[in-house]
Amino acid sequence: MMKLMMHALVLGAMLLTVGCSIGPKTIPEDADGGGDQQGTGVFSGGATAPSGTVDPSAGKDLHTVLALEALPTTKYVYVRVREGSEEYWIATTLQEVAQGRNYFYRGGLLKTDFESKEYNRTFDKLYLVSQLVPTDHGSTMTATGSAEASASDLSFSAPLPKVDVPGSTRVADIVADAKRFAGKTIQVSGTCTKVNPNIMGRNWVHVKDGSKGDPELVITTEAAVAEGQTVTMIGTVAVDKDFGAGYRYAVLLEGGRLVQ
Repeated sequence: MMKLMMHALVLGAMLLTVGCSIGPKTIPEDADGGGDQQGTGVFSGGATAPSGTVDPSAGKDLHTVLALEALPTTKYVYVRVREGSEEYWIATTLQEVAQGRNYFYRGGLLKTDFESKEYNRTFDKLYLVSQLVPTDHGSTMTATGSAEASASDLSFSAPLPKVDVPGSTRVADIVADAKRFAGKTIQVSGTCTKVNPNIMGRNWVHVKDGSKGDPELVITTEAAVAEGQTVTMIGTVAVDKDFGAGYRYAVLLEGGRLVQ
């Protein structure tokens, strides 16, 4: 008899535990809530950008989306986006999101059956994103995306800047001692191994020159460069560059101008 009673009590406790776990999760309206326990920073007291060096033009977790609708709250914002032919919702820390504007984000933590008390609705599928960045961030293009007397038009007509280091500087030397070249205008010659256009209003050109260890240098430019093209470019060396949203570089060449 005692064994039967014990089995009944254990079974009842198990059913109670399962019953309590059924149902949609609730995104806390308070930013100190525990809706995000895996480090995106959304719904956990502020955004926490990913650490480490990240190339915004590389990696399969980079998403470019079109904002279709925004539902702001006091601490964060829900955004309905379109990526290719798919539409879905993301949630990120509170910021102004313009309908019809393109944005990019990295990663994203998938949550299902999330209920918003503030909007009295449940999102079947929602991605928690640490930060949403406009694709034309830092560009000179107009809000509608049309280039009107953009910096690229001016850069090709203006004289090339004078370099601080004669000749072409080897990529290996720049990577090995970046602080030595910080802020200097230098020339680099090499082969484009990869190019990712129109991210944050510029093209991201990866160049190698076969120097010691064959390291790669990223050059931001408004010039059109094709993969496999041999180029000589002049730009300014930037170290410890942080574009926000976790996109950081130990060294890169900014404002690249084509010499040939």
